[in-house]
Amino acid sequence: MDLQRASSSKHKHTCWTVWLKHHKKKCPFINDLSHLLPDIEFLELLFTGSHSYLFKVRLNRKIYALKLYTLTQPDWLESRFERNAWEKDPFIVECQVYDYLIENNLSGVVGPCCHGWLKLDKAQEQSLEWKLEWRRRTNTTEDPICGLLLEYIDGCTIDKARVTPAGAQSLRNQLDHLHNMDIAHGDLFPRNIMGSNDGRAFLVDFSSAKLWPHSSFMMHKRENFLCYTQSEKCKLELLLFRLQKVKLFPLDSYKILAYGNQLKRHQGMTFSTTESEEQAYGRPVCSWPNANYAVVG
Repeated sequence: MDLQRASSSKHKHTCWTVWLKHHKKKCPFINDLSHLLPDIEFLELLFTGSHSYLFKVRLNRKIYALKLYTLTQPDWLESRFERNAWEKDPFIVECQVYDYLIENNLSGVVGPCCHGWLKLDKAQEQSLEWKLEWRRRTNTTEDPICGLLLEYIDGCTIDKARVTPAGAQSLRNQLDHLHNMDIAHGDLFPRNIMGSNDGRAFLVDFSSAKLWPHSSFMMHKRENFLCYTQSEKCKLELLLFRLQKVKLFPLDSYKILAYGNQLKRHQGMTFSTTESEEQAYGRPVCSWPNANYAVVG
């Protein structure tokens, strides 16, 4: 009997049960759209990430993006489980960010517009799990697959996109809005910045965001959090500088044409008033930012 009770309590605590218990109080502004599921038509798998899938879907003749999260239940200590779920679970973290944005009338201003969250029914789950070999641990078999219904961005990642000066400034403003709400993006790489075909730019994927106060030893103190947000600003400035003034490879390099095209698509545009990468980044550009904030043609 004791073993059964221990086993039961072990399986009871999941990120889904934590969300179900607290979401109405902690995230009151993001709507539950699960009732719309029967009308959602899956059109295309756009992206597969480490903990999510992004789909192009149709709902009431309109196109949206639907982000669904895998259920890889972490092995957290029971005493810290709820805190860790709110700080680390990708679905719960991203819901919190969008909830803050909706509350402050910034949904669609910062990142794509978020229409709400939802959970799949069993029939839809089984279909997706079979097609995509969905990752799910045994202690989450009773938990539904959850997701966010988002504005669909017709475009590509920023390192390949054609950006306008207004779009570049918009990215600065979006990052400032997040930081002013005590939210760090947490994963600010070119793959998480989108440029639309009409010239707009968006920060995307807030699933790794850090909301202060945060228990991480790297952000426990306020000054550490502020240093982290400042580093995000520096990364964005380096990226914008590189979109404007890309270093050419030597003439014998096969990549010279790609960089020629890069310069051509932003010819005459000003994204940054700094005169060097080091000035844009605020320090010497070492190998890590050099590799992770590269721009391609």
